[in-house]
Amino acid sequence: MTEIAQELMTPDEACRWFRRSLSWLRQQRELIRVAGPGGQPLYHVRVCRAYVLGRMRNLTGNALQEIQLQALAAACGLDQKTAADTATN
Repeated sequence: MTEIAQELMTPDEACRWFRRSLSWLRQQRELIRVAGPGGQPLYHVRVCRAYVLGRMRNLTGNALQEIQLQALAAACGLDQKTAADTATN
């Protein structure tokens, strides 16, 4: 199993991962953020994959946030029920 910290990316690494510029990355307001809406975006490989897949499915708002949180929960080893219970508390 890969440690969750090994899947975290710096902003520069995330730019390369998305194959976009840093300014484009900063404009992606629907990436989940640490410490709430004004916090630092969470550049985690699985979360970013979920973000891209969600955008491909035309998800926005809560639906897009939910799939990113589910991806992070899976990376942490939490099952979907535990993750859902955590999200509602």
